[in-house]
Amino acid sequence: MDFDSAADDLYGLEPAEFVAARNSFVTRAKEAGDKALAKELGSLRKPTTTGWALNLLARAEPENLDRLLDLGAALRSAQQALRGDELRSLTIRRAALLSELTDSAVAAAKDRAHQLPESVLREIGQTLSAALADPDIGDDLRRGRMLGAVSYSGFGPATLASVPEPPTPTEDTIRGADEQARGEAHSRVTDAETTVGQTNSELNGAIERAEKATRRVEELRDELSRAETESRFADSARRSAEQAAERATAELAQARHLAAEFDA
Repeated sequence: MDFDSAADDLYGLEPAEFVAARNSFVTRAKEAGDKALAKELGSLRKPTTTGWALNLLARAEPENLDRLLDLGAALRSAQQALRGDELRSLTIRRAALLSELTDSAVAAAKDRAHQLPESVLREIGQTLSAALADPDIGDDLRRGRMLGAVSYSGFGPATLASVPEPPTPTEDTIRGADEQARGEAHSRVTDAETTVGQTNSELNGAIERAEKATRRVEELRDELSRAETESRFADSARRSAEQAAERATAELAQARHLAAEFDA
């Protein structure tokens, strides 16, 4: 075990796990007889939530962090040489990359069941901006052993304060944007009208089918009522026929009995 491997392991842990893991490393160093290493490890400080999120980012997105630091070098060079067009282009890339890296930090924390608060997101953006301006901060960030948020307090070109603003839109640009917005608005109205028409047509069809089904139910109820009435009449006729048959059978038996007596 050496200092760098132990430190890398520690700063990859969640803040709540840091102290116990650090104490374990210190104990192992003492048991190995390395008091100097034990002292160095014991002096390591627990990172804040922002520091932990930045360290996660360094481990999850090393290539994008390299892109950020390369972009910082390009910005400083363009600013020192007063290359305005290049500065404007790089500034646009800067905003996009800062947003992408912040989103990556959020996703990495979410994968570990942590929701980063807005204050932490602001500090992440602040630290990434500082890494753009100061290569030493960038190197610290790349190592993935951040303790917390860092802000850049230097002066001169590294502040990026003199990056020219994008050119002011001309009247033609504004007019073109207005016409485009108007066209998009009319297109949305047309789409909405088409959708409403289709929806109304479907609604009318559904109402017609429901009314037809209601009428059919009423017809079936009438047919059922007639069938039940006919069934009752048929049952009554059957019972009357059975009673008549029973009387006829009794009369036949009586007649046969009388005829037998006369024959005797």
